Amino acid sequence: MTEHGPVVVFGGSFDPPTRAHVELPPLAAAALGASRLLYVPAAISPHKTETPPTPADHRVAMLRLVLPEGAEIDTRELDRGGPSFAIETLESIQSELGDSSDMRLLIGTDQAAVFHRWHRWQDILGVAAPAVMVRGDDGVEQLLTEIELQQGSGAANRWRAWILNLPRMTHSSTRVRAGIESDSLMDDDVHPSVAAYIEAHDLYRGCGCGDVDT
Repeated sequence: MTEHGPVVVFGGSFDPPTRAHVELPPLAAAALGASRLLYVPAAISPHKTETPPTPADHRVAMLRLVLPEGAEIDTRELDRGGPSFAIETLESIQSELGDSSDMRLLIGTDQAAVFHRWHRWQDILGVAAPAVMVRGDDGVEQLLTEIELQQGSGAANRWRAWILNLPRMTHSSTRVRAGIESDSLMDDDVHPSVAAYIEAHDLYRGCGCGDVDT
């Protein structure tokens, strides 16, 4: 972390936190010269209101087990309750840091593809420029073409500059939940301490929650 770099905000359900959630954000923070890295667990994702997440205490406990060194957990969305809108969180953080603060919103290509559907997405761009991690086999050029169609002329060039050169990881919370529900192994999707926590608290069995990605 650097003293005067941007504050990197990484939101998600973390249900459960995967190796990608743990390993990629610190690399992104380093690439951006970040001063802080904030993990912000969502109370309820506005895009997943039909599938309630695992209780927040479990999700936060799992995240604490694997939180990267120097990173912080920010619980303001859990404290606020209800659907977790990124713009409200970013404006709240900005009010604490000051209007001159530099923030970056860390997201994956899956989220970038539907960014135009986010609540007040244009306002988000004015508060915190995205920093995009490429997921798995996602095609960057195809994504940029879609963004140009969705957001207008010039959007692709703007987003191209926001894509980070990081390793591509395919770890998936969806696969973890679905695997547990079907009594199959979680292979290497999660850290052993998270796997042990899931087993100890009997999470995700019979939940019907293996079909929503996070």
